Amino acid sequence: MRLVAAALFALGAVSAASSQVPPDTATRPITFVADVAPIFHKHCISCHRAGEMAPMSLVTYAESRPWAKAIRNQVVERRMPPWFADPAIGHFANDIRLSDRDVDVIARWVGEGAPRGDGPEPTPPENNDGWRIGKPDLVLKLQQPFDVPARGIVEYQYFQIPTNLTEDRWVQAIEIRPTDRRTVHHLRVFARPPGPDVPRAAISPDRSLCPEEVCGDLEPPLAGFGPNIASIGVGTLPDVFPLGTAKRLKAGSVISLHVHYVTTGTSVTDQTEIGFVFAKSPPAIELKTISLAQEKFVIPPKTASHAVVGTVHFQVDAALWTLGPHSHLRGKSWRFDLIDPEGQQRPLLAVPQFDFNWQTHYVFDSPIPVKAGSRLQATAVFDNSPANQDNPDPDAAVRWGNQTTDEMMFASVTYSVKSP
Repeated sequence: MRLVAAALFALGAVSAASSQVPPDTATRPITFVADVAPIFHKHCISCHRAGEMAPMSLVTYAESRPWAKAIRNQVVERRMPPWFADPAIGHFANDIRLSDRDVDVIARWVGEGAPRGDGPEPTPPENNDGWRIGKPDLVLKLQQPFDVPARGIVEYQYFQIPTNLTEDRWVQAIEIRPTDRRTVHHLRVFARPPGPDVPRAAISPDRSLCPEEVCGDLEPPLAGFGPNIASIGVGTLPDVFPLGTAKRLKAGSVISLHVHYVTTGTSVTDQTEIGFVFAKSPPAIELKTISLAQEKFVIPPKTASHAVVGTVHFQVDAALWTLGPHSHLRGKSWRFDLIDPEGQQRPLLAVPQFDFNWQTHYVFDSPIPVKAGSRLQATAVFDNSPANQDNPDPDAAVRWGNQTTDEMMFASVTYSVKSP
C-alpha cells in the first residue's frame, strides 16, 4: 500500500522527472502565470504563504518577483525545498524535492527576467481557513492563552484539553497550529484515555522498557499523558494517514500537550489549536507511535563526531510507516537500520546532514515489513567541536536535557502490528 498522504492534501509528494525542459516550454518564454506559479503552488506555498513559517509568501507574482534571484539560487543548489534524506537509501511519500524539470523551469524564468506573463494568475489550492488537512471534524485549543516573553528561556509547558468524546474515534489526519509558529520549537500531542496511567516508578533502574509489542530504548511514559499521537517541530508537516489506517482516540480521552517555546524578541500570546479529521469507518490497520530515546550519553567537549546508538526490539510481526529523528544544535547526522532475526541489516533512512531548523518526519513510500525478533537501530552523530557554528559551548560535556543548549537522541517511530 502506498502512502498517499502527501498527494491527497498537496503536502509535497514529488515524483522523479526528466531534466529535459518539455517541448511546450523549450521554444517559448517561461512565465510566472503559465509555468512557475503551478510549481510554487504545489511545492512551496504550504510554508510560503501568509501565516505560515516561511519568511515570505510566494502565492502571487507580486509577492514572488522581488525574491526571484534568491529563489533560483536556493532551488538550483537544492537547499529549497528542504529535504535531507540520502536519496540512495529508501523511498518516501513526502519527498518534497523538486524534479530536475521544475528546477530548469525556475532557473530559465529568472534568467529571462522573471516575466509575469499574460492572463489571470492561477488560483492557489484552497486554504480551508489555514488548515492544510482540509476542514477538521474537531478542533481543540488551549483552554487559556499562554504568554511567551520576548526574551529568555521558557521552561517546557504542559497543558491538558478534554475531548469530551462519547465514543472512540479514528483519526485520519491531525494538524497542530500554534498561534505563531516561530515561537514553538516543538510540540507533542498525547491522548490519555480514561483509567490509570503507567507510573514512572514502574520503570527499571536501567531505564529499559518492554511494553507488549516493543522493548528497548524507549522514552519512559510521561505520568498523566498517555500515548503520543502527533508532534511537530520546525518544518514538520501535518499527519495525514493513508486510507485504511488511522490512530485511535478513545472516548473520554484528554489531550495532553508538551510544548517547547522559544523566544523571538517579541512577546507572543499562544493559544495553539489542534484539528482532527476522523475516518468514516474503523480502519483495517491501527497506527501507533513510540518514542525511541537514548538518554544515557555524554558528548565530550570539542568532539567533532560522537555517535549515540538506540535500539528497539519488535516482539511481534509489524510494519514501519514513519521515522522522525530529533536532536538539537549539535545534531550532525542520523541513520536507521533494520536488523532481522537472522542478523541481516537493511538501511532504512540516512540523514547525512541533519538540520536543527527542519525537524522532518520521513514517511515511507510503502510500509516496511518487520519480523518478530527484529531490531530497529538508530545512530545519531553529534558535533560538539568549535567548527560547529551552531554549537553554544564546545567546552561543555553535553548530556540529555530539555533546552536547546542541551542535547537529545530521540526519534518518533510510527508502526502497526498488522501489515497491509
